[in-house]
Amino acid sequence: MNTRLHLTVLAAVFAFLTPATSTLHAQVLAATEGIDVPDGTRKCIKPKERAPAPLDLFTPLTCLEAVVNVSATVGNQAESFVNVNPTNTNNIVATSNNPGTASIFRAYSTDAGATWTRGTIATGVACCDGQAAWDTFGNLFLVYINNSVNQINVILSTDGGVTFGAPLTVGTGSIDQPSIAVGNGSVWVDWNQSGSMVARGAPVAGLGVFGPFNAQQAIPSATGSFGGIAVGPGPNGGKVIVTYQSPTGGQGPATIYANVDADGLGAGGFGPRITVSATNVGGFDFIPAQSERSIDAEAGLVWDATGGPFNNRIYLVYTDETVNENNDTDILMRTSTDDGATWSAPVRVNDDATTRSQFLPYVALDPTTGTVAVGFHDCRNDDGVNGTNMIPNDDAEYFGTFSTDGGATWAPNRRLSGGFSNATASGNGIDYGDYVGLDARGGKLYTLWADNANCDGTNPNGTLHQFDLYANPLTLTGGSPTPTPTATPTATATATFTPTPTPTATATATATATFTPTPTPTPTPTPRATPTPRPRPTPVPRP
Repeated sequence: MNTRLHLTVLAAVFAFLTPATSTLHAQVLAATEGIDVPDGTRKCIKPKERAPAPLDLFTPLTCLEAVVNVSATVGNQAESFVNVNPTNTNNIVATSNNPGTASIFRAYSTDAGATWTRGTIATGVACCDGQAAWDTFGNLFLVYINNSVNQINVILSTDGGVTFGAPLTVGTGSIDQPSIAVGNGSVWVDWNQSGSMVARGAPVAGLGVFGPFNAQQAIPSATGSFGGIAVGPGPNGGKVIVTYQSPTGGQGPATIYANVDADGLGAGGFGPRITVSATNVGGFDFIPAQSERSIDAEAGLVWDATGGPFNNRIYLVYTDETVNENNDTDILMRTSTDDGATWSAPVRVNDDATTRSQFLPYVALDPTTGTVAVGFHDCRNDDGVNGTNMIPNDDAEYFGTFSTDGGATWAPNRRLSGGFSNATASGNGIDYGDYVGLDARGGKLYTLWADNANCDGTNPNGTLHQFDLYANPLTLTGGSPTPTPTATPTATATATFTPTPTPTATATATATATFTPTPTPTPTPTPRATPTPRPRPTPVPRP
């Protein structure tokens, strides 16, 4: 029996065994698990997992790029972050949501990603939304929302992500969308508090030595959410900028704003709201590739404090739609050289010639070169023939690019993922999620994204089922020689943080294949035999 005939027989058997209701999962919109959340919130909504799609044996299993499965864990891992230790670039830590476990998934590597030790942190007490930042002392800070969805907690690892200390609660009440950033002698956290952005910062004096956090700072006229925080050069741990969008509901249009604290940990506080850009992407904008969860503009930023040629430049990346509700979303970049007071015209980061969707951008700055890089999900190649089904623009790959001239021009976009993924097929309550956190260091963009292509056959859930986290670093050519930082930590009263290791579930060192990323030609995948288009719901905004 030849291979094709054998697969056809197996497919028929699986089709017979699969319950009829499983083909209707795309019609079921995500629902909250009985948690009351204020209007417009997004991050702390905990949708139920959907039924995964039936097994599709005709999906190609040949990797189109050299990828590594970092999580290789049953269930959906999404909304991920990857962080590289500035004191040892062989030490990499990956974190993500881990639905159904009330924990944050965590994997760490000490050999530049060749092998990973996998487990959980904040075990049994976390809801979701872990975001992390690693400072030059070797402190790895992680912020997350607790399982009761009423606390913003920060935990710290001083041993390369192996153990984390007891949580420090920095915010309580009606909370959402935490972000974290570090400066030269500071750590900052921001989040949405009852509909408006707030922030707190703390001095950092050494490994495990930080705090106390300053009082919670209200940010003037900062009604909105779904943004980020960055720390730049300057005294008192560096200047700080917070970005967000408003309104937070609906499919758009919306406006992206920013506020700046010009004296960092000093007494000055955040200044008035600055308008950065309009966008046609609202707080809950439904696109075919994220039809259950929706996307927001997902504004994110970095502030160059390298002391190099673009020192003090702020880079802000976001998603826009060429015409409201046409699903042709692009990744755009604006920059500022005057502490956020004025912003450049937008520069398009994605270089495709299609009208399909790009979404969930994240920007990272390599402090060793000053090169800025962006990663994003991309549907450019899903024309309805080359994909997982006959539906165009609902399958995504992951792409990256970079700029060495301050964001004016961008290198040709590079596909990093090994094949097409489909969010509806994953059954994940939040599809790909609301963000994908990246890191850049030593001439590489370190990437980590939710993927169910299973091109290497290592996903324990199978092909086009639940998401695993995949990685494929992008080499950043060019850039300037190691700039010299200009900021100096300010002496401030500090407290010594003594880590108390948190329980780590199923931590097992597992070898993964080591690949050398090299550009590969893009073959044309073979379409599925007799594909059946999925019904598509008419999505409605969630509370």
